[in-house]
Amino acid sequence: MRFLCEQTLLDQAVSVVSRAVSSKSVLPVLEGICIHAAEDGKITLTGNDMEIAVESVIEGEVMQPGEVVINAKMLGGIVRSIASGTVSVETNDKNLTLIKSGGARFEIAGISTDEFPDLPVVDPEYSISIPAKMLKNMIAKTGFAVAVSDNNPILTGCLLKIEKSGLTMVALDGYRLAMCNTKMENDFDEKSIIIPEKSLNELGRILGDTDEDVKINATARNAIFMFDNCKLVTRLIEGNYINYQSVIPRDFEFDFTCETSRLLESIQRVSLIILSDVVKSPVKFNIGDGNMNISCTTTAGNVDDNIPVDVGDKFLEIGFYNRYLLEALKSIDAETIRIKLNTDKSPMVITPEEGEEFLYLVLPLRLRAE
Repeated sequence: MRFLCEQTLLDQAVSVVSRAVSSKSVLPVLEGICIHAAEDGKITLTGNDMEIAVESVIEGEVMQPGEVVINAKMLGGIVRSIASGTVSVETNDKNLTLIKSGGARFEIAGISTDEFPDLPVVDPEYSISIPAKMLKNMIAKTGFAVAVSDNNPILTGCLLKIEKSGLTMVALDGYRLAMCNTKMENDFDEKSIIIPEKSLNELGRILGDTDEDVKINATARNAIFMFDNCKLVTRLIEGNYINYQSVIPRDFEFDFTCETSRLLESIQRVSLIILSDVVKSPVKFNIGDGNMNISCTTTAGNVDDNIPVDVGDKFLEIGFYNRYLLEALKSIDAETIRIKLNTDKSPMVITPEEGEEFLYLVLPLRLRAE
């Protein structure tokens, strides 16, 4: 194999596909990137850890077609270290690979592609196209609420529900729920898929700021996301997602508006004295008499802040884990939100001031008696 390509293109492709490379595996080939140079000048780089696979295609000048697997960490370091310009890559029949650029010359041992796993075949049993920016926004608004534990494997993924009028993405971990709704004029066939958290996060990073559409092909077990010159293939989590609608209250005793930035900054301030994320010191809300007092007390001290709100003559004292509220508020780009509450044992629900673009639900923490 022998080809020439631009350093910037190769660097970008290596960075993208490295997200699907295993950092530590009993099979060295899974810690590598497969490079395939074709006669038509297309150079395909692939990372595959058997759960997620990413493929990126760049253009170059191919003098001799071929393929080799090179350790991803080593390849990434080499490509980043060389100056921008033309890079020459050449591999002999023993997979010894020579990489040259300017005055730099690297000779490294490659690996045969015989044991490198093929990308799963995802026949277009179901196919739609949506704007990449829309998908990235939905991931940003929900992905943080996916469950980390695999006690219930279904919750370690994010539900993508495709309906005739648009898309809904939902994540929940048993303590909170994040939902994002997007309306579209397309008349989609209805389908639901559950995307693993790792695949979802990597997809969000790879999407970047592209203005193109993402084509999604899905079967019962796998899905492929295609955009620009990239492909991301992932297994799907099989099973029925939890009936999330049943946990969202419909009626509320408290329903008031608040500036998103004001609430976010207030919770950030009172969180400064929370010294450990392991001990979940509650952030306490005292709501009533036209005011929302937000406070926290730990062994480091105590702090409180106040936000004027219109709640009439009702009163409520309730506590929450600060990180759950902060992650939800940081994902919101609306200037004003609605906060909805009932009792000190029922969840807080956060929605836009108008519309149904997003919904966050956070369960309260039990407050200790003073």
